[in-house]
Amino acid sequence: TRIADGSDTNKLIMAEAGALDALTKYLSLSPQESTEATISELLRILFSNPDLLRYEASISSLNQLVAVLRLGSRNARLSAARALHELFDAENIRDSELAKQAVQPLVDMLNAASESEQHAALVALIKLTSGNSSKAALMTDVEGNPLESLHKILSSNSSLELKTNAAQLCFVLFDNLKVRAMPIASECIEPLISLMQSGTGRAVESGVCAFERLLNDEQQVELVAAYDVVDLLVGLISGSNHQLIEAGICALIKLGKDRTPRKLDMVKAGIIDNCLELLPTAPSSLCSSIAELLRILTNSSAISRSLAAAKIVEPLFMVLLRPDFSLWGQHSALQALVNILEKPQSLATLKLTPSQVIEPLISFLESPSQAIQQLGTELLSHLLAQEHFQQDITTKNAVVPLVQLAGIGILNLQQTAIKALENISLSWPKAVADAGGIFELAKVIMQDDPQPPHALWESAALVLSNVLRFNADYYFKVPLVVLVKMLHSTQESTITVALNALTVQESTVPSSAELMTEAGAVDALLDLLRSHHCEEASGRLLEALFNDVRVREIKVSKYAIAPLAQYILDPQTRSQSGRLLAALALGDLSQNEGLARASDSASACRALISLLEDQPTEEMKTVSICALQNFVMHSRTNRRAVAEAGGILVILELLLSPNSEVAGQAALLIKFLFSNHTLQEYVSNELIRSLTAALEKELWSTVTINGEVLKTLHVIFINFPKLHISEAATLCIPHLVAALKSGNEAAQDSVLHTLCLLKHSWSTMPVDISKSQAMIAAEAIPILQMLMKTCPPSFHERADSLLHCLPGCLTVTIKRGNNLKQVMGRTNAFCRLMIGNGPPRQTRVVSHSTSPEWEEGFTWAFDVPPKGQKLHIQCKSKNTFGKTTLGRITIQIDKVVSEGVYSGLLSLNHDNNKDRSSRTLEIEITWSNRISDESV
Repeated sequence: TRIADGSDTNKLIMAEAGALDALTKYLSLSPQESTEATISELLRILFSNPDLLRYEASISSLNQLVAVLRLGSRNARLSAARALHELFDAENIRDSELAKQAVQPLVDMLNAASESEQHAALVALIKLTSGNSSKAALMTDVEGNPLESLHKILSSNSSLELKTNAAQLCFVLFDNLKVRAMPIASECIEPLISLMQSGTGRAVESGVCAFERLLNDEQQVELVAAYDVVDLLVGLISGSNHQLIEAGICALIKLGKDRTPRKLDMVKAGIIDNCLELLPTAPSSLCSSIAELLRILTNSSAISRSLAAAKIVEPLFMVLLRPDFSLWGQHSALQALVNILEKPQSLATLKLTPSQVIEPLISFLESPSQAIQQLGTELLSHLLAQEHFQQDITTKNAVVPLVQLAGIGILNLQQTAIKALENISLSWPKAVADAGGIFELAKVIMQDDPQPPHALWESAALVLSNVLRFNADYYFKVPLVVLVKMLHSTQESTITVALNALTVQESTVPSSAELMTEAGAVDALLDLLRSHHCEEASGRLLEALFNDVRVREIKVSKYAIAPLAQYILDPQTRSQSGRLLAALALGDLSQNEGLARASDSASACRALISLLEDQPTEEMKTVSICALQNFVMHSRTNRRAVAEAGGILVILELLLSPNSEVAGQAALLIKFLFSNHTLQEYVSNELIRSLTAALEKELWSTVTINGEVLKTLHVIFINFPKLHISEAATLCIPHLVAALKSGNEAAQDSVLHTLCLLKHSWSTMPVDISKSQAMIAAEAIPILQMLMKTCPPSFHERADSLLHCLPGCLTVTIKRGNNLKQVMGRTNAFCRLMIGNGPPRQTRVVSHSTSPEWEEGFTWAFDVPPKGQKLHIQCKSKNTFGKTTLGRITIQIDKVVSEGVYSGLLSLNHDNNKDRSSRTLEIEITWSNRISDESV
């Protein structure tokens, strides 16, 4: 032993001479206790030379030394433990199965009374288990609990060195989850803190390292909250012991994670200043730990907004420039910067120039780590919130890598890259387009499997809208289906750009309307109307689509009727232009007969009636009425829907509109509503009165005739004969007569039809009513007589028919006679007039004149013109011997009824006119509707 101690050469000579084998063999013979201890001590000395660990005999020695640990004397066990400490320097020995057998006896030695035995066992176990988690796990399977032994040592009055070694072994054991979860582990907290407070470098370091490893258990972290350890750890973050500093920082990281009050305590204790002081000269690994601690701290918004956090920014940007900075450190530093600079107030105080900040970040966009690429782009997006960063030329250099990341297909990278492009695209939209941004962004917008998160989708749509807003030529570079998808955005600016682009394409590309519809544009536009977003632009595009006859034939058009109706009826709809455009769209749809008959069209009718009730503009009235016309024209259901919605009264009011177009369209709508018997229960005098009032208003205000009103009256009288006997029908006749007088040819045609229709009913209605109507209609006699002379032949039959059924007056005026000589005596002439079997009428006698002048008129009133009857006139002379007939005239009355006036010189016929002289009477015969004041 003395020869070997202190001389490595002697150790080698002894090993070469077979000392290891001899000593091992001798140990196996169970020598006396003193000899056993001496042999173990000699083996310890020999194995202190690393060269001897390569000998095969060292494994045999290991086996015997383990046996001594189990069965040897106290001194022998001490020497054997020390020898094992030396043996465990060799990796092959530590990893051998025999080495595992040493764990139990060494653990048992931890409970020895002698501090030297405890020390020997500790250092051997530390050497055996350090860096080998499987060996450390063996200590959890031994009899007894080694952690309890270590706790006793740490809590005892043992030497600081022994406690230091105990803490080192705790560090090894705390790597095991089961050990950290043991109740005894919690009891180690206080003695470890005491060790950290010892002030001795190695002891403090071992205490901090074991404490930090224990904090891997979340429950232990909670228990540590009871101890005031933050100030202690922060105070250790200084100096040159980087291992101690790094362990302290790691402990602070675990203590502060998700615990804002504790983080605030760290900041208050000065941890940020301590870390920033270390950063310039710290090794890469320590810089990474510091960056991670700063990341944990700035996860708290209270800290990231503070002035202390603002001091972190520039040093972190500087450390990011270090070429040896690890990826983990880069990640932590970038995240800390994101935490700080995502706060607007922090950005406002940033003093670095755009080139100092953005240029290094661009390199991180091409990092092999996706997480770093993501943080780089996220940080860039926060910086670009500042206008001067957006506009700096350095920023333009970031466009290409950001566009590439946007299209890379990795979700997190897409999110951050596109978020950064949001701000860049405001200042550099052309650069985004030139870098292929339109294509890449369109891919994101159209991605279906899997669908991107909504926030990412919105961001991509916003960037694309920024690019499109810059130049309208880009509208045509975006697929229609992408623009349609953009309509589903929640950002009004995005929707507006998409609507503008679609509107431009619809107006310039012939087939675009169909393509948009097939891409889902109709549903998207209806959703916008329902949600009251961009109502006018949405309604305008929707109306333009439905104005295309090919779009109306696509199935989706059928399902647009109900949503449009709901939009009009929605009380939240405030846009008058939107309601007008929705009505226009319904009008477009109603032009398709199949759509006008659709089941939802009844709701459209109700909506349009509601629109007419709500103080609409003149344009809105016209649009709504025209749409209703199409809906009711082909559908009985729609007619009933209009009536049940109170539409008839509304439309009747519109008949009196000062706008002739509105009044005319309203009349046409009424005609369609009552074109059959669907609404017979709604037919009333009021209907005729309203139409009559419309006719009267138009005539008085504009001296024109509304032809549609006349047509409507005719249709109603055709379909509902019961109205013929109504008072309203009787009161309507004067206005029909006025229209016959003042209207154009089409109006006159309608009036003739209507009057003839009424005339045919006179024979079946009560006499008083028929007489009343006929008397009123008789006012038309002069007009009818004029029409017989001036209007087309198609009018003649109806006009003549009316003339021969209207009551009138036949007035015969005998003006004078000529050449009324007779053979004998003087002529005292007079005339006698007779119609049918009626009493004769007679002029006065004019004495002594062959050319008498009477100028006398005679009038006969007829309820009905005397059809087929004749007027007989006899001219006689009265003398002393009686009366002499001078001649006769017979006139067919029918001719006068049609022509109105018949006049001239008529020859008297007489069989006894021997001198054959021409005797004539000058007569005027008229058929009119009234008696002349001069008539007798």
